Amino acid sequence: MNVIHLQKAFAFIAKGLVEKEKLLKDAPNRYPYSRDLQRGINMFLAACLELGCVGENAFKYADESSFLSHYICKPICEWFNDWDKNVLQNIKIEEQPFYAYGPFAFKRGKTDLYTVTEECVEFLNTQESNIIEGTDEHALYEKIIQLSQEDYVKVRKYIIEHPVITIEDRRAFMSEYADNTIAKDALNLAYEQFEERYTICPACGWTMVEKDYGLSCVSEYCLEHLPVISVEAWKDASSEHVYRLKKGVMRYFAQPGKLEIDIARYCEKHALDYSLWPQKDRFDIEIRFSDGEVWEIDAKAYRNALSLCSKIKQDGGFPSGNYKYGFYVVPTEYTRNKNNYTAVVNKILTDQPNIKCVTLAVIKKKIKKKVGELNG
Repeated sequence: MNVIHLQKAFAFIAKGLVEKEKLLKDAPNRYPYSRDLQRGINMFLAACLELGCVGENAFKYADESSFLSHYICKPICEWFNDWDKNVLQNIKIEEQPFYAYGPFAFKRGKTDLYTVTEECVEFLNTQESNIIEGTDEHALYEKIIQLSQEDYVKVRKYIIEHPVITIEDRRAFMSEYADNTIAKDALNLAYEQFEERYTICPACGWTMVEKDYGLSCVSEYCLEHLPVISVEAWKDASSEHVYRLKKGVMRYFAQPGKLEIDIARYCEKHALDYSLWPQKDRFDIEIRFSDGEVWEIDAKAYRNALSLCSKIKQDGGFPSGNYKYGFYVVPTEYTRNKNNYTAVVNKILTDQPNIKCVTLAVIKKKIKKKVGELNG
């Protein structure tokens, strides 16, 4: 048994957790059993016994409930607390791609329910390139890619900027695209009718709801530093026609898109010639300066630097093109308390000297500096 076995175990655990969350949504009253999760649990515990020299204590976590309560809410590095230290040193555990991840799930209040974290999904996406096949966000992308370049940009931008719409908004969209079946299909794929009591999340703009276990939104990060929500802010969607983005579309399509829109607006502020999603997303943003210099930007909303590194490797690096500089841009807040985030990513970009990973704040400074140089 070797470290590759461990890597596969974490991939199955992550895949099983995502599968369980989807099954629970589809059938709330049925226990969501995942074969992949149990397979991952068995593989990890076998590694504990054979590779980690943990001993027979590993068996007490063999059932799913015990495993989840003991491991799943802990950072991955803590999963190895009882392993033999010589073994950990021999397999160079701190260099393994799974080791630096945070918890794969968090518990919903005092219930026995767990919610998958963003880091879990990020890790899974680095393991299987086809993991989103069959999901809402994958179906949406496959639909809008059939649009013309102009309509592709308009429809994608609309979805990103409108996490929640009214029936009037929906009618206006359908009227504008009355003769465009693809655009109308895209709207139907992106949104679902929503009938719960909700408030607009101050962090992401989606529907924050109150469950028996507390507040819930698209991501656990929405609940950090949450301001006091007034009574007047709560609305009852059952008494009005409200549509919201499906959770997968909001989490993996719209939220990353906000970063792209932010950069585009900054370009507009400085009267720059730019394009959003040129060649239907070969790049996220292309900036053309007055001296002919071209910058290409690929915005990435990965909270874990290792996830981004894995994604870059999967994609084969930054796309080729006729540009002077290329930038992977990440949200500035993702690097707070992670001072080495961009340094970790830039270590794998040494073979592309004109490509760098920077934060949103840094790319704005670079754009402003370039504009200042051109304007003298």
